[in-house]
Amino acid sequence: MKENILVDWTDDIILLNDNYADKGLYAGYIGVVVENLIEKTGIVLADFFNPVTGEDIAILVEIKKEDFRVYSGTLEDQKIGKEFKDLFKK
Repeated sequence: MKENILVDWTDDIILLNDNYADKGLYAGYIGVVVENLIEKTGIVLADFFNPVTGEDIAILVEIKKEDFRVYSGTLEDQKIGKEFKDLFKK
């Protein structure tokens, strides 16, 4: 599994908690890293999109390194990805 400090831009990340609920982001939401600033400030900048429509949920959100993990494509992550997508199906 990739360590958070090594996360690259365009890597998918999974939120681990509801610390960003004020931005409409909750545990299990999947975002895309835009910039890794962990070594400088302890955060990544990430964009979050509706997986069904592609519409923005939140753009350039500062996510602390302890609040996410890298999406690895395991069966568990695939399940999380499906659950995330199902949240937005109507």
